Amino acid sequence: MSTKRTSSYTHAEDTHLCHTYLDVSQNRIIGIYQSKDMFWARVKNDYNNNKPNFITELRNKRSLQCHMQTILTAIGKFRGCMNQAKILLAQDNKYKYGFKFEHVWPILKDMQKFTDNDTATSGSRRESGHFVSSQDDSPTPESLTMTYPRLSSFLRI
Repeated sequence: MSTKRTSSYTHAEDTHLCHTYLDVSQNRIIGIYQSKDMFWARVKNDYNNNKPNFITELRNKRSLQCHMQTILTAIGKFRGCMNQAKILLAQDNKYKYGFKFEHVWPILKDMQKFTDNDTATSGSRRESGHFVSSQDDSPTPESLTMTYPRLSSFLRI
């Protein structure tokens, strides 16, 4: 049996797949007593039957299954990094009660101030073993690894 390779998934398709996956996996009527094959058949049917009009490509069960596994693996890795970042932040006396602004993080995280690597490091200077930025108080990867050597593996993602 030959299969036709489909195009890459768009962001809209990723979002639709994640919602479909959650809907099928959390359906209390069907419950947890469904086989893996039946579960993915339901995901495929729900994904293709309930997709928005601007998503034109129909996806097969294997494609959805493989792509969802890729998403779940990446999310797991990212979640681990975020948990490590929260632990590091809690070690800072200014944030001993944790990060209180998770509700606005999705809104501000992509601001140019935080994403432009050139300006974040161009005004840095070394001061007593740490990099201190004249631009803002955002730590650089170098300053984090000097302060927290075990973090270096997380910064190489």
